[in-house]
Amino acid sequence: MPSQTHSLIVGIAGGSASGKSTFTAALLEALVIQCPDSRVLVVHSDRYFRVGTPEMPTFTSPTSGETYPDYNRPDAVDVDRMVSDLDAKVRSEDAPDILIVEGHLLFAWPEVCDRLDVRLFIDLDGETRALRRLVRNLAHHGDPLVDQSAQSIATYYLESAKVGYDRYIAPSRVHADLIVRGDADFARVAPMIASVIAKELSR
Repeated sequence: MPSQTHSLIVGIAGGSASGKSTFTAALLEALVIQCPDSRVLVVHSDRYFRVGTPEMPTFTSPTSGETYPDYNRPDAVDVDRMVSDLDAKVRSEDAPDILIVEGHLLFAWPEVCDRLDVRLFIDLDGETRALRRLVRNLAHHGDPLVDQSAQSIATYYLESAKVGYDRYIAPSRVHADLIVRGDADFARVAPMIASVIAKELSR
């Protein structure tokens, strides 16, 4: 952990399609009300994926024989660069009062966990997450980076996302301070979490 920081760091982790981004948006709205004078910044770990580099892990599908990037392993993210950026942000003179870090593998990295003042895990059953992923990915019409067939989406979920969740994400749940249901009413829950953050910020 940096020796001097100027931000309260909140981590939001959970499986793919559990509701992390939706909850983060609801939390931001709640923080505007409960911490009106605080500057909030959100960082998504997705921006640190090693896409296009030799270090990006891959897997070969037993079903299709095709090789795909594996976004569901901790080494898929350049965590050293992410940690360096986080440290720089919270140490800077214009550091945000609240820094929210969001990502599915967030609690799988000890060096990230150690930097979090508040740890939230968005929990949702695998069947619902799979259906959400299917609907979401099918909506990416025209995106050349997304295979739009229902079969390929389901296969990737079973052979990569589910495997990564069971191996890395679910075990990291033990590091959470608070667990939020991914199918909860975020408009009701987010203000409660915002009040916890406000109290931490006032210390």
